[in-house]
Amino acid sequence: MKYLFALCLFPLPGFAQDTALTDPTLIATGQQAFLDYCSACHGEEALGENGPDIQGSILKDVTEAVKGIDQMPEIWLEDGEPEAIAAFLMSLNPKVAEIKLRLEAAKQD
Repeated sequence: MKYLFALCLFPLPGFAQDTALTDPTLIATGQQAFLDYCSACHGEEALGENGPDIQGSILKDVTEAVKGIDQMPEIWLEDGEPEAIAAFLMSLNPKVAEIKLRLEAAKQD
């Protein structure tokens, strides 16, 4: 979680103001959900194994992927799990997350 501090340094466009994506509890919850649902293919650190490297993935990436894409089957997540998984993935590579968030924000303008 060495990147947690870096997430605090930049604004997170594209997310609801009330979602505290840098909250350590949310990230820990996301890590557990990731381990439960995703790590078999993406590895424990999301660097890829059978599936691709997904460090730095944002909420949009998670919500689209769990619908089932390419070789990935559909996954049903509980309320709040997509946000928690995204917070965890963003904490693993905040630079990639920052770029993705800025690109998404620019698309919405």
